[in-house]
Amino acid sequence: MIEGLRRFARGRAILLIGLFSVAYLSFQIGRLFRAERLITGGELSLPLDDSFIYLQYARAIAEGHPFVYAAGNAPTTGATSLLWPFLLAPPHWLHLGPTLAIAWALALGAAALLVSALLMARLGRLLAGTLGMLLAVALFLGNPHLLWGYMSGMEIGLYATVLLGTLVLYLNERDGGTFPRLRWCLFLLAASRPEGAVLSGVLGLVMAHDRWRASRAEHGPRFWSAALLMPFAAAALPFLVNLAASGSIESTSSQAKSILAEPHPDVRHKYLTDSPRVWLSIVTAYLSWLQLDGDGNLVRRYWIPSAAALALFAAFSFLPRRRPWADGRALLLLFPAAVVVDSLPVVWAVHLYRYQQGFYPILLACFAAGLARAATLAWGRLPRYVGAPLAAFIVVAPLAGWAPTATDVYDRVILFYGHNCENILHQQVKVGRWIDHNLPRNAVVGMNDAGAIAYYGNRQTLDLLGLTTEGFAKVYRAGIGCMFEKLRRLPPQKLPTYFAIYPEWFPYLKSSGVLGPEIFRAHLGYNTICGGEDKVVYPAEWIDVVPADSVILPHPEIEGMKLRDSFDLAWLEDERRHEWKAYGYEYDEKRSRWKKNASVLPRDILRQYVYADRPTRPIADAGRKVFGWERFRVSAEPGKDLSLVMRTDAWYPNRLRVSVDGSAAGAWAIARSETAWVEPAFKIPGRLIARARPEIEIRREDPQDGGDYAPFHYWIFQ
Repeated sequence: MIEGLRRFARGRAILLIGLFSVAYLSFQIGRLFRAERLITGGELSLPLDDSFIYLQYARAIAEGHPFVYAAGNAPTTGATSLLWPFLLAPPHWLHLGPTLAIAWALALGAAALLVSALLMARLGRLLAGTLGMLLAVALFLGNPHLLWGYMSGMEIGLYATVLLGTLVLYLNERDGGTFPRLRWCLFLLAASRPEGAVLSGVLGLVMAHDRWRASRAEHGPRFWSAALLMPFAAAALPFLVNLAASGSIESTSSQAKSILAEPHPDVRHKYLTDSPRVWLSIVTAYLSWLQLDGDGNLVRRYWIPSAAALALFAAFSFLPRRRPWADGRALLLLFPAAVVVDSLPVVWAVHLYRYQQGFYPILLACFAAGLARAATLAWGRLPRYVGAPLAAFIVVAPLAGWAPTATDVYDRVILFYGHNCENILHQQVKVGRWIDHNLPRNAVVGMNDAGAIAYYGNRQTLDLLGLTTEGFAKVYRAGIGCMFEKLRRLPPQKLPTYFAIYPEWFPYLKSSGVLGPEIFRAHLGYNTICGGEDKVVYPAEWIDVVPADSVILPHPEIEGMKLRDSFDLAWLEDERRHEWKAYGYEYDEKRSRWKKNASVLPRDILRQYVYADRPTRPIADAGRKVFGWERFRVSAEPGKDLSLVMRTDAWYPNRLRVSVDGSAAGAWAIARSETAWVEPAFKIPGRLIARARPEIEIRREDPQDGGDYAPFHYWIFQ
């Protein structure tokens, strides 16, 4: 009987694991919902506002305008996963309402948990036999961060499940070298997340090598085949969809979040030079099981068993020469690729490391396989009296080290999930519902955190961060002043009539006169996941934000002259037209001194002042801070005297050196102004204007004194 049970367990191992996984996951998901309902007062929600961005895109799909986030908006690619919104669409086709749409998203997450557990079992068995299978499932089910991620309403579960399935297919089809199913699965992987597209390309290289190896065997396949290109076609898929949907291969989510889309050269350079440190941080986060202590530091107690397990997996991927398990060395190649691509978001260590969670089951499978391989070799190659206790130690010691993750940490993460859902429900969802009940139907709401407010608010929206509104990601990241210049040029029907924002995220807006008196506030007493404690709704007041594009003060020196050109700082299009660049010296805080070489330093500013002779009529304008010098081109008529008029707040007194095409034009002294706009003018002799687009350089005499000057607008008269 015992032998029969053993045979049944071996023959039906996946079935038994599936039954156990269903029971265990049902228990933990039940605890998750119980905690949420106790904290929220019984209402169902999601722990991230970004989850509602996917639901809004899914509703747009059901309404027949995919990629159009809100009616009246241009197409955008703010849904990071191409596939996930389509999976979320069925409740919206049936008009079942937000609660059932949330329930559907959670059901998909729960299904992904179960499928991932079964795939972990298959992957563990391929990599290290029965022991590897059991350990892989145990480590996966015992990780609370993955429970949080899969049940977040995000695409984490989709991406992780497809990636696990992809690797199982790879290991099963590797020997033949033709990959009949894997090459199609890669399209699902690429559509699940952009990281999947990158890994599809990496796998394409691995598959080409495996096909070359198989082609050398007798009766092996031909090496050259169109199928070799399919992984790279899959890798290109999301970029081609982005191009077709929005006219750019770069998604708006990438424009809003990626290091590569950072508009400030010095900041981008710092991000890129700091990348090795970020990669190391991601590796240590993986070794720490994504676990932080009470002070926000990664838990080091997990590092030794995690690093040892990973090292064992790597070592026994090459030794011994004859191995009873599948060749999993491709996973060692995917690991650094995943680390690099996961480091691209500007803010990557957020929300329980959610950007890293999708790949983390693969690391858990490697941990399990490393331990199982070492234990199997110890059991089979050493004398039993040595091998048995050594094998037991290899398995038990790391599990004991990791044990708090499956116990105490599990309890904390479940409680954290409940508080996250309460935060989103009582801030973003609350604001969205208030908007739906109180604002006019034709209201246009400018906002940050574009998910639940748009989903529940049912109004046309403008995402100030640019994730779901075309054309705003780059201007927001260039600075709030640049965003202001973009906003004030919108057509009247697109201009926000209300704002729902975190005030501290937009410090200039209140002082610029754009925001009217507060009309609604959603306050959190205990904030665990939101970007601020208070989400505030304001009416927009554009009456004092008139296009201040004309000279205001009298200028006798320009009488008889014609306006030849004008240049509005912080308006990115105008800056490109005039080839504007600002330079300065960075302050090296580590060395406490100025760096020797100047770099491009564009910094924005937004102010509202009056003119001295018009104290009742404030004007808001955006400009740039220039720390060292600036260069730009203007349109001019050669040989004629030119008057350059600048609008500035003259925060500091300055003495500027002006040159034209490298020739000195003289010094320009600007006195400090007291809370009023000023318009100093400078005359350039006609003999220096030798061409139709001369380059003008304006340089502070002491560019390392810590001060600056701020041009807001230039007018060129001749």
